Amino acid sequence: MGKIKIFLLSEVKDKVLVELRNHLQNLFNLEIEIISKKQDINFAYNEKRKQYSAEEILKNFEKNKDKNYEKWLFIVDADLYCSGLNFVFGVANPYSGVSIISLTRLKQQFYGKSENEVLYIERIKKEATHELGHLFYLNHCQNKKCVMRFSNSLYETDEKNSFFCDRCKKILIYNINQIRT
Repeated sequence: MGKIKIFLLSEVKDKVLVELRNHLQNLFNLEIEIISKKQDINFAYNEKRKQYSAEEILKNFEKNKDKNYEKWLFIVDADLYCSGLNFVFGVANPYSGVSIISLTRLKQQFYGKSENEVLYIERIKKEATHELGHLFYLNHCQNKKCVMRFSNSLYETDEKNSFFCDRCKKILIYNINQIRT
């Protein structure tokens, strides 16, 4: 009975959403619902850092979640950080079932380079898959190609696949089946 809800807090092109939905549906085999939701996240803005606290945003959204079988992914186009880190591509709380990814640092333009839509979409798929993997209780993986490998840089994100390694996939399937029963 599991379900993944994706909340768009920023504008995302239809082509990106179609590819993301197809990718996630293939991997998780769950219903994917995409909801466009204008939400003010300025409460999480840190003027000193010129970034938004991913932890504060999650805490705020967790209050509204009541269905344990649902996994929520918020997508924002804002530079995120967590305590002790310069930035994060995303963050997840498996206990509440809520996660968030940022599009900002996934864009080539952030680094002064020309737009590359194919690479951008691939990065979004990887980060969304990674954070949703955490919501299904997957930890970081040591396999360099596994989507659950921790990415400390965009280079590391680009190096890994958008899929789970065999070990992580087995754990994921087991955990999803626990939700369904």
